[in-house]
Amino acid sequence: MKPLLKCPYLVDCWGREMRITLSILIAERINQLRKSRKLSVNKLATMSGLSYSTLNSILRGKSKSPTLETLIRIATALNMTILEFLNVPEIVNFS
Repeated sequence: MKPLLKCPYLVDCWGREMRITLSILIAERINQLRKSRKLSVNKLATMSGLSYSTLNSILRGKSKSPTLETLIRIATALNMTILEFLNVPEIVNFS
């Protein structure tokens, strides 16, 4: 499996470095899984029982702490358990 992110920092649109957060890693994980299954954001939102704006705010990092219930809904829509969804080195080793 390829890594979610290549380095521990991102650069924002003003060129400032930003530290990787757990919410960014979760957003990257969702996008990685969504794209590998060829699902649009809207389709995954529908499958998860979430609104498009809720899922989109998670993916854009606007939602800093999605609930466990929301993550379980997304994982279930992707035919995964929450443990499978979260079981990537970047998330497991996050501190």
